[in-house]
Amino acid sequence: MNTTETSRFVAELRSRILDGTLPAGTRLDAERELAAHYELSRTTIRAGLQALASEGMIQRKIGRNGGSFVTTPSGDTVTSSLQLVIGTGGIAERDLMETRLAIEPQCADLAATRMSEDEIGKLSAIQSEMTAAIRPVGNPADRPAFLRANARFHLHIAQGSHNHALSAILAGLIGPIEVLTDDPHLVGPGQLREVVQAHEHIFSAIKSRDGVRAADVMRKHLHAHIRLSNKH
Repeated sequence: MNTTETSRFVAELRSRILDGTLPAGTRLDAERELAAHYELSRTTIRAGLQALASEGMIQRKIGRNGGSFVTTPSGDTVTSSLQLVIGTGGIAERDLMETRLAIEPQCADLAATRMSEDEIGKLSAIQSEMTAAIRPVGNPADRPAFLRANARFHLHIAQGSHNHALSAILAGLIGPIEVLTDDPHLVGPGQLREVVQAHEHIFSAIKSRDGVRAADVMRKHLHAHIRLSNKH
């Protein structure tokens, strides 16, 4: 099987799905017909269809009325695709931070007016986990617990925006966000406390249903991290 040919087939079919040429519900031709059309082996076609199925672009059904059907990509599909691209593409830290600056203040603004009381309560609980992680009695900060809670805090706000596109994008960035924060030389105990304080301001704005202030403090929080990174 030629991996280059498989990639070319996947890219072409993916493009036709995303631009609407092959709308959701479309039944693709059989493997034999696709192989003849693209002048590829059936093994290559089968591998390409499996790849598209793993991306959530198509659904493969077995049986009398089976075949490969185009599906509408879900938020989870967007997230997993972003995680794959970012994880393997060597995306620069600057690009990641600019992306966060573009979407997280907007998420905070929307969350301030759209979060339910239960969602705000959960955000408060996550904030408490972060505080507890940096103040264990007689022990050093529980850095892994802090990083997990930090990522969940930002993701929960994105989910609280009730904008599935924004939350799916941020979910795809969560892994890299944790990695960027997990640098003891860059983010020491003092910086961990500053993060908690910044989060308290963000939480307060969201709880007060002040979207403008929530967006502003989120933006300042992210800019502070950028300045810290530039000093490293």
